[in-house]
Amino acid sequence: MQITLFTDYSLRTLIFLAEKPTGFKISLGQLAEFFNMNLHHLQKVSQKLVQLGYLDSVRGKQGGISLLIDPHALTIGEVVRNMEPSLEPVDCDNNGCPITTSCQLRSLFYDAAQAFLTKLDQKTLAQVAYKGPGNVSDLLTLDVV
Repeated sequence: MQITLFTDYSLRTLIFLAEKPTGFKISLGQLAEFFNMNLHHLQKVSQKLVQLGYLDSVRGKQGGISLLIDPHALTIGEVVRNMEPSLEPVDCDNNGCPITTSCQLRSLFYDAAQAFLTKLDQKTLAQVAYKGPGNVSDLLTLDVV
């Protein structure tokens, strides 16, 4: 199963902010540059993360985005569910396949997707972000103006 770029940007944004002190703000431009992300796409991602209550966003010169939620309370599975438009690997209803009514792949794919999400539900944002010295936290340094 492959997640969309939208979810990828979401997870990277949340991981970055989870590593920072409470109240830390960063501009979308700085974050896009740090991760080499498309700024326009990141703006859409951040809007959705704000709508979900994961981030706060302040406009202006002293503005930026900051993490609103406790990273220990947010599972990766919840983020993926909220960001992915669909977790169905195959669209059996609209593909014109003549065996759709008797094919067992749909239920197999459904079960696999549920197992995927169950595994993601076992890790919180904090568990993914906080790995100690020499890992993610050391990589996530940025001089913020």
